[in-house]
Amino acid sequence: MNNTYEKIVEDIEMDIKKEVYKPGKKLPSVRELSQKYNCCKNTVVKAYETLKNNHIIYSIPQSGYYIVEKLIKNEELESSTINFLSGNPTIGNMNTPDLKHCLDRAVDIYRNNSLSSNLWGIDSLKNILPKYLSDFQVFTSPNNIFVNLGIQQALSILTHMPFPNGKDLILIEQPTYRYFIEFLRFSNAKVMGIERDENGIDLNKLEAIFKTERVKFFYTVPRNHSPLGTSYNKSQRKAIAKLAAKYDVYIVEDDYFSDISVDNKYDPIYAYGDHHHHIYLKSFSKIIPWMRIGLIVVPSHLLEIFEQHTKLSYYYSYFSASLISQATLEIYIRSNILKKHVNSITKELEEKQKCLKKNLSKLHKYDIKPIGGKSGFYSYLQLPDSINENRLVNDLKKQNVLVSSGTHFYLDNSFYKNGIRLSIACASVKDINKGFEIMCSQIEKYTKNQNALK
Repeated sequence: MNNTYEKIVEDIEMDIKKEVYKPGKKLPSVRELSQKYNCCKNTVVKAYETLKNNHIIYSIPQSGYYIVEKLIKNEELESSTINFLSGNPTIGNMNTPDLKHCLDRAVDIYRNNSLSSNLWGIDSLKNILPKYLSDFQVFTSPNNIFVNLGIQQALSILTHMPFPNGKDLILIEQPTYRYFIEFLRFSNAKVMGIERDENGIDLNKLEAIFKTERVKFFYTVPRNHSPLGTSYNKSQRKAIAKLAAKYDVYIVEDDYFSDISVDNKYDPIYAYGDHHHHIYLKSFSKIIPWMRIGLIVVPSHLLEIFEQHTKLSYYYSYFSASLISQATLEIYIRSNILKKHVNSITKELEEKQKCLKKNLSKLHKYDIKPIGGKSGFYSYLQLPDSINENRLVNDLKKQNVLVSSGTHFYLDNSFYKNGIRLSIACASVKDINKGFEIMCSQIEKYTKNQNALK
């Protein structure tokens, strides 16, 4: 029986749940189980190794196999909560055997290395990143790439360091990435917003700001925007690049989710720029959520000053990603497992987006304007004035549906649009359907109450 080892695994897991075997207790020997299941010893060993890889049991040489102490049962981790709040995918949905393979290879290859040998990324990883980035029309050299803990670390350095244009104002889209807004407030940075909606931004207004204000850099998330879930079209991306060169403004392009794109012909703003005014950011946390790692591509004339501020950043923040994260990412890329992984995520995301689109259409009758939801994880539900977003967030939370208040993504009330952000990063198709059922029911209650007051 080819699946005998699976039967052994299932039986042992069931016996553990029934407490036939308790933590610390020695499990039956390989010989005992081979006789019980009438199979060869290798089949039992395979079953035990599967349980071992799942961290259910451990082995002691010349002694046997034992149940892990304080084993966390899967059912304890399961939740009835529908999470439309988090933008980070659930690790359990990923292909963990591939991760384990890459981790093992990384440990074997780099066990004698030290992270301190290169604060901005191990050379072997940096040397393969230009080829990887070229698939996204980002052409650069290893010397211009810095591997870091993620986008936030890079943004903090760019915020504080001076730029050759001598300007000091940071321009951001409204709405935008909430944690950068919070950091800008914390840093007392000079910041200004420009409105962005489902159609993009007003390029005439952007040019006027570039021309009249002292803009150091414009931070933008061209595609898979959070919280809107929208992308700039090609003409807008080209125009932004052209305006940056014309008015000596730097573009800080956050392309955090570039691997997952519904448009294979999509090129970032970086591809249309002069490579002098463009800084490109990339994160891997959405596609490999068990690692906190990202990269930044810096133009050559900024390298010296960026390196200086990166060194100084160690006094208050750690810039470099861990050696094991870098090494694992390298194995992912070299072995093409990353492409396999991305294809799997893309396929799953397409199904969830279809489900989301169907459910978003149900909201029009409540005078709710859905934005985005066509790419990436996010969509923004612009609510009518009659619905208080904080009340909706709290009422949904009581029913185990988590959503994010729209206020988090706006700099101030002058840009604010009453609404909530939805993320399908952690939500299954089943969750999406159930979540919208609860949401529509709650909004229906508001509508009836309003009619009763008339």
